[in-house]
Amino acid sequence: MRNLLISYAKAVCLTGLLLLAGCSDKDKDKAKQQPVPFINQDRFGRYDSIGNLGGKPVSIPDGVVLHWVRYVGDPGDFDASRKARKYKRPPITYQLPIESFGFVYRLTDGAVLSRKEQTDIDYMHDNKTLIRIGQPFPWAHTIIYNIYSPKQPKTFNQWFNNILESSKESWDFEYSKQPNKVFGLTYYQANNGIDPSTNQPWTDNIAGKDLYIYRDANNNIKTLILCDIVGEIKHCHHDFIVNNFPIDVSITYNRVYLKLWQQSEKNIAAILDSWVVTNDGKLIKEQAGKV
Repeated sequence: MRNLLISYAKAVCLTGLLLLAGCSDKDKDKAKQQPVPFINQDRFGRYDSIGNLGGKPVSIPDGVVLHWVRYVGDPGDFDASRKARKYKRPPITYQLPIESFGFVYRLTDGAVLSRKEQTDIDYMHDNKTLIRIGQPFPWAHTIIYNIYSPKQPKTFNQWFNNILESSKESWDFEYSKQPNKVFGLTYYQANNGIDPSTNQPWTDNIAGKDLYIYRDANNNIKTLILCDIVGEIKHCHHDFIVNNFPIDVSITYNRVYLKLWQQSEKNIAAILDSWVVTNDGKLIKEQAGKV
């Protein structure tokens, strides 16, 4: 009986060792199939966020990213559903499509805020001093939306039409195209500046925003800007398409800087282009936001 038990124990141990060896081989095979990509770092040792943006592999400096990078398929931030809890993101590679991410951009010189760098110090200084004394804040909150599906629009034509329709249906006024352009933008004014409910100049910041658009050579709207007309601090919400990716960029800034809209679009396109890398993650250009 004792010999039988010893033989049984040996068999169990041998089976366990074989299973372990089998699992190890499978893990090795899986690792070979999904190699860990090379990831760039900054001088503080922080790893870049990687993925695919507009069909291009990108490496985004960690110090630049505002909050985090979202990938296509990620559940919403407040999604507590069972499906969201069970969701397992595919391995992050330079081919995994990014859905969106944000950063902070300085309108006056085209710089990108990067944590622990001089721009971080500049931002904190401006935040403490300029806002307190009512001076224009030169920083813009910027969100990048990847256009990763052929079904996603690459123009703002429909959005523009929706704005015109909703103003008539919901607010009982029409946008009127103004005879003169503003900073090269076609300007539409809400009911020629008059609130139809009071027959006085607009006093709310919801319905009567100024509307600016820019059309390309094919008459497609590639830039759409809505600006506050009342309030202590007036903001502009500026959306534009970067064609060579393609992606939708949304930036919010003090209306004082509307005059810089075209330069801002060029600067942000250049920033994004600096983060494009080879398929295996090698840098092509000096990355914006890294020292």
